[in-house]
Formats: sequence, C-alpha cells, structure tokens
Amino acid sequence: MTTGKFLSAAILCLVLGTALGDDVLEGNYNVTAFCTAVKTGTNLGSIVSCDYYYVCTSTGPVKTSCTSGYAFSLATGSCTPVGQANCYYGLENPCLGKTGQSWVPVTGTCNQYYYCLDGVNKGQGSCKGTQSFDKISQQCVYGNCNPALVDSSDEPSLQSVCEVVPAGKYFGDTINCQKWNYCQADGTLQTSDCTTAYDVQNNVCGFDTGNVCSRVTETELGTASLECTTKGAMKPNDNVCGSYYVCNGNSLVSYDCAYGYYFDDTKNDCLPRKTATPVTGCNRCQFATTTWVNAVNSTSCGTYYYCNNGKATLQTCQEDYYFNEAQQGCVPTANESAFNTYVSSNGACAGATVNSSPTEANGGSTTAEGGATTAEGGATPAPTTETPEPTTGTTKNPNA
Repeated sequence: MTTGKFLSAAILCLVLGTALGDDVLEGNYNVTAFCTAVKTGTNLGSIVSCDYYYVCTSTGPVKTSCTSGYAFSLATGSCTPVGQANCYYGLENPCLGKTGQSWVPVTGTCNQYYYCLDGVNKGQGSCKGTQSFDKISQQCVYGNCNPALVDSSDEPSLQSVCEVVPAGKYFGDTINCQKWNYCQADGTLQTSDCTTAYDVQNNVCGFDTGNVCSRVTETELGTASLECTTKGAMKPNDNVCGSYYVCNGNSLVSYDCAYGYYFDDTKNDCLPRKTATPVTGCNRCQFATTTWVNAVNSTSCGTYYYCNNGKATLQTCQEDYYFNEAQQGCVPTANESAFNTYVSSNGACAGATVNSSPTEANGGSTTAEGGATTAEGGATPAPTTETPEPTTGTTKNPNA
C-alpha cells in the first residue's frame, strides 16, 4: 500500500538514522525523541506509512508491522481494518474502504483534502486562508494553517505532534521537563506545566530526581519545520551542538550527528566533539563525560558550563585565565604556549587569543570564582558547590 516516493523517503530516513546516530527519523519526525517523552509501551504512528507503527521500549522505538488489510489507528493505538483506521500516510488510494461521499486529508499538509466517492478518489481541494482541514469532522475549520510553511517535497513532514501520539495519552516534552501534553480525540493538543517536573512513566507531576528529566535533550519534538528556499543549505541547531538542519528546498529538516560528534559551524560537517567548532551558545554538555566543559568562546576561551543531567549552567573564569576541560579548571594564560596549544586542539576555543581581554599582573596564587586556591601556574578547579537541590512541591496527576 505504500507509494514509491514514501517508500524511498522511509529508506532514506532509516539510513540517515543509522549513519547519523541512534535516532530513528522520518523527515522532521524524530521517533526516538518522541519515545523518551511517552510512557514505555506506547505505540506511535508513522508519517511514512500506515502499514506499521513504533513501539516505544526502554531502549528506543521498535518498528512493528500490521497484518495485511490492517492499518495503524491513532484512535485505538493499534492496528484496525484499513477502512476504519482513518490513517492515510503512504496510501496509493487514500479513499480505500470509504463508502458514499467523504473527504480525507492530504498527508503532510494542514489545509488540503481529497474528495472520495464510494472508495474512489474524485479530486483534491484546499481550505481557504488559514483554515485547516479537520479529518474527524471532514470540514475546513478556523485555525492557524500557513500553507507557505508546508513541505511540498517528497520528504515526509509532521505538522502536529497529535498526528503520531494516540488520543487520550499524556506525554512529556524534550525541551521543558515541567511541561506535559495531551492529545484530544479531535487531534487538538492540550498543554500545561507541572510545578516541578512531569514524570512520564508514572504520569504525575513529581520531582526532578533520578532519570525523570533525562528526556530533556533540547531535541525538539518535530513539528512543521522552518521555511527555507536553498536546497542543500545547512544550518546549525542553536541549542543542540550535535544536531543541524538541511534545507530540502521548502523547509529545514532536522538531522543528528553520530554519537560523540558535533556539527561544526565553520565546516558544515559533523566532527568529533573535541575538535568541532559548533555554533556559539549550543549546549556542550551533550556527550560530555566530565562535570565542567568549555563553552564555545572564540575570544578568550574563558567561559565554561557546569553540567548536571545534560543541563548547562554558564560560568566564567577570572581575568587572564582560560578554561581547560582536560584539567577541569581555569588555567592562567601566562603560559602562552600552553594556551595556544589548547586553543588549536579544542574547537570550542578556536580563534581565541591571550590578548583578547585586559591583563593584570598576578603576583601569586589565585582563586577562580567559587573554586579553590592553587599555586601560580596550576589549574584552578571549577566550582564544586553549585549542585542544584531537588525542588519540593505538591505532587499532582494530570488526570485529576
């Protein structure tokens, strides 16, 4: 039942998912990221084909096929007869199984539909202005659809998170640990925030303890991607060092580098974390194995992050010091040769110079902000007293 172009897109996405890391991708739909935001055991839909779905396990999504004559239904979260599934991805005939007059959506768009008559596709139309096509009521409804941002290429495109998450299920967010989401029966997304953190596995508002917020990786739950015009153009992800975007001629599609690699903003390529120069401001705690890491700083190499469960808190070395990730501390720039060697082999500091900030004479031992005092020429340990404490609050259930 899957058309050739969507089958090709599926193969491309699976290849990219393997080559660029462990993430399973379907266009701008990051299945792996979604699985971290839902309870283990949840079934997620595909935007390539109705013939299969993904089971979210503790180790990631597992692709599972429906039997012949069945398709995945978001309403039930399982495989149902094709004519009852209300799923249209990759179908050669989206009107299959329909009786009488009906209207079904054109997948990958927010405002287009097919007119069906007794199971036969009789034509295609579009809703006016910013109206959206609602597949439940089979009507054009008022909304914020922007056809200019809809991907018209062969690349599958997710327009709403409720296209893949079954109705009636609460799920979290990969940007904000406090946020919870809920897809209503009509496909409308409802969101709100917990006081502290949303616990996906227990479906409660709880505390930021253990692995509760480990899903927060700055990898967005893919929705309609950004508009662009130059096919093949690449753009870094401003928040995630190991991700980037590629323009398909209409919109920017998100991809991930392999594990341990960052997207180098100067070379438009994925390079090993240590040597890559990612975009300034992205979170270098990603793939880090130490508590403190360099921030991207091409001026002085004097800023760094404190990493806690993937979250980054920006810190600054005192004047005439730079941050040395290997030594886990702020080191004097007085040894210019050592400074230059570090800068040349650590992409986060590419371009930094000793004379980039005012210099003061230093006659003895020094103390980095919040750190311990060491003898001149030694490394000043980064702060060790800033570990955030768990936040307390009233636990509540979103179902309440």
